[in-house]
Amino acid sequence: MDNKKNECIGVATFNIGGETKQFGLTKDDFDMFRLRKKKLQDSIKSMTDSLKHFSEERVKLESQLAVIHQAEANFPVKD
Repeated sequence: MDNKKNECIGVATFNIGGETKQFGLTKDDFDMFRLRKKKLQDSIKSMTDSLKHFSEERVKLESQLAVIHQAEANFPVKD
C-alpha cells in the first residue's frame, strides 16, 4: 500500500453477541486511543484534585463548627 496510515498494524478482538469479531487497527486508531487515554488521565487528575480540595475545605469547616459549638457550650445564649 502506498498510504501507510491505512495499513493494519494491529488487531482488536471482540465478543459481540456470542460471536468473536476481529477488527484491523491502523496507526490513526492507536493515536486516537492514546489521546483518549491522556484525556481520561487528565480528567481523573482533575477530579482527584477537586476531591482533595473539597476534603481540605470540609476539615476547615468542621474545625470552625467545633469552635462555635465550644463557644456556645461555654457561653449559652439566653432567650
